[in-house]
Amino acid sequence: MILTLAGLSTPSFAQDGSNLPEIQRDFEEINNGTNPTLLTTQFGVQYQFNQINSNLNTGLFEAFYTKPFGDGSRAFRLTVPGSDSPFNANPIFGGQPGVEFTLGDISLTYIDVFHLTERNGAAFTFELFLDTAQTDRAGYGQFVGETSAFYAWFLSNGAIFAPAWVQTFGLQGGNAQGVNVNTTTLDFYYVPKLKNPRFYLTFDPAIIHDWENDKTFGSLQVTAGMLTGKAFGGDGQVFIKPGILFGGDRPAEWSIQVGYKVLNF
Repeated sequence: MILTLAGLSTPSFAQDGSNLPEIQRDFEEINNGTNPTLLTTQFGVQYQFNQINSNLNTGLFEAFYTKPFGDGSRAFRLTVPGSDSPFNANPIFGGQPGVEFTLGDISLTYIDVFHLTERNGAAFTFELFLDTAQTDRAGYGQFVGETSAFYAWFLSNGAIFAPAWVQTFGLQGGNAQGVNVNTTTLDFYYVPKLKNPRFYLTFDPAIIHDWENDKTFGSLQVTAGMLTGKAFGGDGQVFIKPGILFGGDRPAEWSIQVGYKVLNF
C-alpha cells in the first residue's frame, strides 16, 4: 500500500503564513482533515483496490459521513461499505452467481477528543460494525467492535505525530463458521508540514497482530491529498492512498485507494 508521490516538501515559512500569497494563506486556514484532534463535518466516497496475490484482487467502496456535536470535541461517523470481490459471486460463500458487488458491514463510530492543548492532544474512538454484509466474505459475519486510542504531538516544525493503539474484536464469539476476530494494531501516524498548504501528505506505518491465527505483519500507507476549492458549501478535496504490506503472514500484497470528500460544511 505505498507509492512515492514527489513534489511536496517540508516548509521554511513562518507558522503564521504571513509571507505566503493570499491564496496560500486561505488554504493555510482550512482544516484539511489531517489533524486527528480537529474534528469537522465531512462527507466523502472512496474506493480501494486490493491485490491479494498475482491471481486475485478485491475492492472496497465506502461512503462516509462525520458530524461533530457538543463543543466540537466529539463526533459520530457513519460508514456504508460495498464489497467488490469474486468471492461474493460464489454460492459457497453465500454469494449470488454473477454478482460481485454487494453490501458490507455498515459501521457507526464515536470519537472523543478528551485532551487538547497547543502542544498535544489525545482521543479515543469506538466503532461498531453491524452484521449487514450480504455474503460471508463481504464482512465479519458477526457484530464486531473496534476501540482505538491515540496521543498526538504537534511538533515545533508544524508536523504532527500521533501513534495509536487499535483493538478489533468479535462481540459474538465467532461467525457461522466459528471464526472469531481479535486483532491488535500499533499505528504510527505522521503528517509533515508542507510548503504549499493546498497539498498534504500523511505517512501511516503499522504493525498488526492477529491473535486468533497467531499471525503478524506490517503495512505502510501514504496519503497524498489536494484541496480543490469550495464545493457543496464546504471545502473539496481529492486524495490517493497507495500502500504495501510486509511479512510472510500478510493477507495481501498491496492496495491503492482514491477518493473525494467535502469538509467544513
